[in-house]
Amino acid sequence: MSEIGTFAEVKAGVIRTILVRRITLSIFSGISLVVLLLGGFSYLNPLFYAPLLWFLLTFPFKALIVRQQTLSALHWAHAGFFIAEIVLITGLIHRMGGSEWIGSVFYLFTVIYANFFLPRLHGGLITGLVVAFYAGLVLLEYAGVIPHQPLFRLQGEPHRSLTYNLATIIAGAAGVYAVVAFTVRTFTAVYSRKNKLLAVRERQLAEMSRRLLYAQDDERRRVAGELHDGLIQSLAAIKLHAATARGGDGSIADAEMAGMIDRAIDETRTLAYSLRPPLLDDLGLVPSLCRLGETIEAQSDLSVTIETDLAERPEVAVESLLFHVAQQAMQNVMHHARARKVNVEIANDDGRIRLSVADDGIGFRAEDPQGLGLRGIRERVEVCGGRMTIETAPGRGARVTVEVPCGAYSPADR
Repeated sequence: MSEIGTFAEVKAGVIRTILVRRITLSIFSGISLVVLLLGGFSYLNPLFYAPLLWFLLTFPFKALIVRQQTLSALHWAHAGFFIAEIVLITGLIHRMGGSEWIGSVFYLFTVIYANFFLPRLHGGLITGLVVAFYAGLVLLEYAGVIPHQPLFRLQGEPHRSLTYNLATIIAGAAGVYAVVAFTVRTFTAVYSRKNKLLAVRERQLAEMSRRLLYAQDDERRRVAGELHDGLIQSLAAIKLHAATARGGDGSIADAEMAGMIDRAIDETRTLAYSLRPPLLDDLGLVPSLCRLGETIEAQSDLSVTIETDLAERPEVAVESLLFHVAQQAMQNVMHHARARKVNVEIANDDGRIRLSVADDGIGFRAEDPQGLGLRGIRERVEVCGGRMTIETAPGRGARVTVEVPCGAYSPADR
């Protein structure tokens, strides 16, 4: 589907440029006509019919482009047109004085369009053919293999001829630069339109990602609640019922069963807490992080310190985001950093909340590829309009800092 979309987009772009070519060649033909009238040239002078023939060449070109059904065929058809264009221009340059006047300039638009619309290989091929054809023409005229046909019949030096100077100024300078300006403006408009579409798509994708993150938080809250209020309560009831049914005689089998149920309750509580701690909804971010720090200390040799200057609770979505960032960062430290201390700092800085997790572990090179944990943190934070920075060096620990707006995302946005 993406290939079809790409083909359709390229094909439509090429067809639009045919209109641009016709407009630019019409402008140049009009300017050439002014030169002919002012200079008293014949209408059979190539200065006039050169852009006219070039203009007529666009009609079979459009018919050829419309017939193409694949991207590769489209590129080769486009390249074929450029080659035909080079041959035509070379013949016209020969009729217009060869290297004597401004012949090499007339290939300019062929090279621009070829390198704008064609793949690099095709664009390089067209550029090379332009140089080869023009150089071949000049050398053949120089060697006398083909006759030189001057555009102007001048008496004396060219810079003393009003006809020559008018033609060079109007057709050579004003004409060429007017067409170049129009072409550049057209390409700029194409890019501007594409950039606007991309910006809209990026905003839509960011909004969708934020909604998915909030839906994920809702699902975490629901599953954690069911584990805590449902499964843990059921296990506790099973333990009590089993003890009552067997009379509580204190046998080894009863003790083992009770121990198994207790372990299941603890594991379920840990799982529910890892999904979303109840404290996060009840008391907020800071108590939840303190509880997380206690859990990390119980599971490892790490010493965890929590520092904060938050005067009030952030929005629920921001709390959830920061908690999961801190949780993932501390898990990374526990499993990979070989650290002894972890320091978590939370501060409110001019409408943005900054969370920093620093350790005294082995560190790493900041330019190294990041693991899934850090990449997940970065993507989650950036989707919510925040940013993440990493300060680290081998043997000097690491500091992961995230900043998010206080209103990064809330249920009302849904």
